[in-house]
Amino acid sequence: MTKIACVLGYIKDIFGIDNFEEKMMRFNKIILDKRISQKLSILKGRTGLTPNVLCRFGLILSLKDPTVPDPKWYKQDGQELMRHVLLGDLDTVLICLFNQRAYKDGFNLQDEKLLRELFRAHVNRGAELLYNRIKRLEDFMSLITY
Repeated sequence: MTKIACVLGYIKDIFGIDNFEEKMMRFNKIILDKRISQKLSILKGRTGLTPNVLCRFGLILSLKDPTVPDPKWYKQDGQELMRHVLLGDLDTVLICLFNQRAYKDGFNLQDEKLLRELFRAHVNRGAELLYNRIKRLEDFMSLITY
């Protein structure tokens, strides 16, 4: 059994949803807040990592934060990221983690519009959290907990 199959089986058990892959949140792109796009550009200069990779780290940081980000705090006036670029090979895993967090926070997993907005808020907040923690590439080691 592949790792992805294990994750999908786990999600099916938690949420009681068959054909989870077909019911995953559907979106093609997100548009970041302009302030966040600027911070990602600075982070790229500090670390050499592209905005999509930085957003993946940031998303995980945001999902770990116990508070719920408010989508109203983040405009859609910055960089546009296509889903396949933003999430890459980690698409299924990151979306499953996001859905698990949304479920834990009491959100309706059938409300696609709300989930897209919440996902965008998590990506924006995560990039901001990352910006505040990372000054150089070596600082990523501080994100790893043993």
